[in-house]
Amino acid sequence: MSDENTADQLRQELKDVEAELAELRRVGGDAQARRGQDTDTSEGYIEPEEIATELTGIAENEAIIDTLEQRRDRIQEKLNSLG
Repeated sequence: MSDENTADQLRQELKDVEAELAELRRVGGDAQARRGQDTDTSEGYIEPEEIATELTGIAENEAIIDTLEQRRDRIQEKLNSLG
């Protein structure tokens, strides 16, 4: 496999990771914006379980983003080492 094929593959992988990061950040922003809001069926009280579930989802999303950012950095380093 030539360096150019490898570079093209790495560029595509980098593009895919960036797209995934953008989507996760968008979803995370939506979740943060909705955090603590009453649902349509709510009577003004938010169950602690609902809050815990929201916070867990937000934390999991942030962990995935961190992992993808590390992956993006490794891909970028590989690309840089190719020239």
